[in-house]
Amino acid sequence: MFCFTKCKVCLSYWKFCFTFVSTLKSIIMKTNYLFPNKFKWISGIIFALSVTILLIWLIEPDIFKDIEIKTKVFAIAETPFMGDNVFFGIIDTNILDELLMATVIISGLVFAFSKEKIEDEMTSKIRLESLVWATYANYLIFLFCVIFIYGMIFLNIIMFAFFTHLLFFILRFNWEIYKFNRISNEE
Repeated sequence: MFCFTKCKVCLSYWKFCFTFVSTLKSIIMKTNYLFPNKFKWISGIIFALSVTILLIWLIEPDIFKDIEIKTKVFAIAETPFMGDNVFFGIIDTNILDELLMATVIISGLVFAFSKEKIEDEMTSKIRLESLVWATYANYLIFLFCVIFIYGMIFLNIIMFAFFTHLLFFILRFNWEIYKFNRISNEE
């Protein structure tokens, strides 16, 4: 009888521990790092405008030659075409392209990872599948470029690789959400 009581207490203790750990895991798993939905549209507009301006700047850079935001900035490393390399110093440069790229990255991240109006398990599943798909697509294209593109144009390819992953994710996720909502509305 004593052994049975001891076993019952032990099992109760383990049941409590298991319930506590599983409850703790479900709390941790439900933690959400998405931005609020109210940021989605404004960041989407800023993202679309900044990507458009960036593409125009990359295709026809002479359009922006008169626009300069020259300022002194701290640089970890700079290798000018002529002159000495600078490490951990202050340089004088045009920061228009850095501001444009930072705007694309920040607005794209906020737009891509903002909550939907209805954020449920299906939306999370679509988000995860879209992120995996975008990663595969981006790196397959990047691998193709590594193998077949050389020289200075490869630097532009590396720059595009930063944006295409985010762009592929945004396009795929919104397309899948659109298809899901259309099917749901028909039923």
